[in-house]
Amino acid sequence: MCSLTVTGLNLGGIHTRYGRVLHVLKEKKCSLAKAMTLCGVARNTLRDFIGLCEMKILDKSKYKSIIEEEKGRTGQPSVKAIEMRCRAALSEYKTQSRRYKEEGKLLPFYPTDSFYSN
Repeated sequence: MCSLTVTGLNLGGIHTRYGRVLHVLKEKKCSLAKAMTLCGVARNTLRDFIGLCEMKILDKSKYKSIIEEEKGRTGQPSVKAIEMRCRAALSEYKTQSRRYKEEGKLLPFYPTDSFYSN
């Protein structure tokens, strides 16, 4: 089970859920929907935070800089603000993202272009 709570800037729970679903998807060779069910993770949970997770996997340095910039800008940034910044930054990683998804390094979510805009 992947029932972790996210509080403040402790984003570990989000990344743990994502990683667990990715692991189950590979291990069980099942559908994404089945992997999420096996982990007890709602589709909306992953969809709402997919930018955070993908950014950290694709470019950990950029991910950390986004968090630091948001901290500097607002003091205590919201998870949603960080998510939106990560989504915007991901627009530069579309090719790499698609390749990682095909290689099984990212979950096979294929968002529309509107996903990347604030």
